[in-house]
Amino acid sequence: MYKKIKFDYFKVYARSYDQEKEVMEEKLCDLGKVIEEAQQIDVAKRVFSTGTDLARLQNIVSNDNKWEMHFIRIRKVDFPLKAHDNGHIGYFDDLEEAEGFGEELSALYDPSNTVIMLRRNKHSLSPSSIANFFTSLINEVGLTVIFKPLIHPDSLKLLKKDHLIRSAEIAVADVKNASEKTKKSLGSIISKPEEINEPVYINFKIALAQKGSRKQSRIPIYEDIMNVATDPNADKIDIKYKEDEDAKVEQVDLIENRLFDFHTFTKADINPESRNILHQTIIQRMHLLYRKRIDEINNIYE
Repeated sequence: MYKKIKFDYFKVYARSYDQEKEVMEEKLCDLGKVIEEAQQIDVAKRVFSTGTDLARLQNIVSNDNKWEMHFIRIRKVDFPLKAHDNGHIGYFDDLEEAEGFGEELSALYDPSNTVIMLRRNKHSLSPSSIANFFTSLINEVGLTVIFKPLIHPDSLKLLKKDHLIRSAEIAVADVKNASEKTKKSLGSIISKPEEINEPVYINFKIALAQKGSRKQSRIPIYEDIMNVATDPNADKIDIKYKEDEDAKVEQVDLIENRLFDFHTFTKADINPESRNILHQTIIQRMHLLYRKRIDEINNIYE
């Protein structure tokens, strides 16, 4: 019995409007001070909205010059059923009005590198939800905290502006919480077929029709692809392209080149009371994985 868990790495930025230059700027953002201030807030008040649910920063610990954080997404609707091995099913009818199911997310923040490492599951909070929470704590007009995936510099170089993009398959896990730049780019991609005189289909896979397309044809979506590639909610960006009109079609998935880790936990790691892996077990593993990655983070990944 084992459980494989994925860990993602992000650089923390803040986007704000520079009134003197009259432009939007993005700069690295150290969350250390705001996390320290959040420690002083009563845990019952460290609550924020995420879609139809509430979430809470349950616990904050300083350890080895890093911040360990335990977030909970609180589900008070769409409860699962209790299923007994004897074939019976039932409801969780013993929950009080003030109670719900908690979906966990563990976070490790390194202020020296403005890097946040997240462990999540399919029901837990999205990275953008955590970023929005910190935006609300900073509470500065016009400032937005954003998490950008750490991307290998060579991955984005694989796709160049002068390449002939033949198709793009894009998956966004949480489009409601995606960045405004991503939403704008997705809309822009859908409108691009108006600029070419050939049939184009979309699923959300956008591609030139296999029959009848000229070998020099391209879908003009390079800038939009680059925008979506830096959004933590993007799960897949599978591109088919040609370096020039006489070259063979190549394929690249830009998301595969993001920095992440997998770790397989065994039965010994599972807490018998919760029937799950405790936050403290997860966070200890996160420290070990992060220490192994720190040189790459500082010297390779952007």
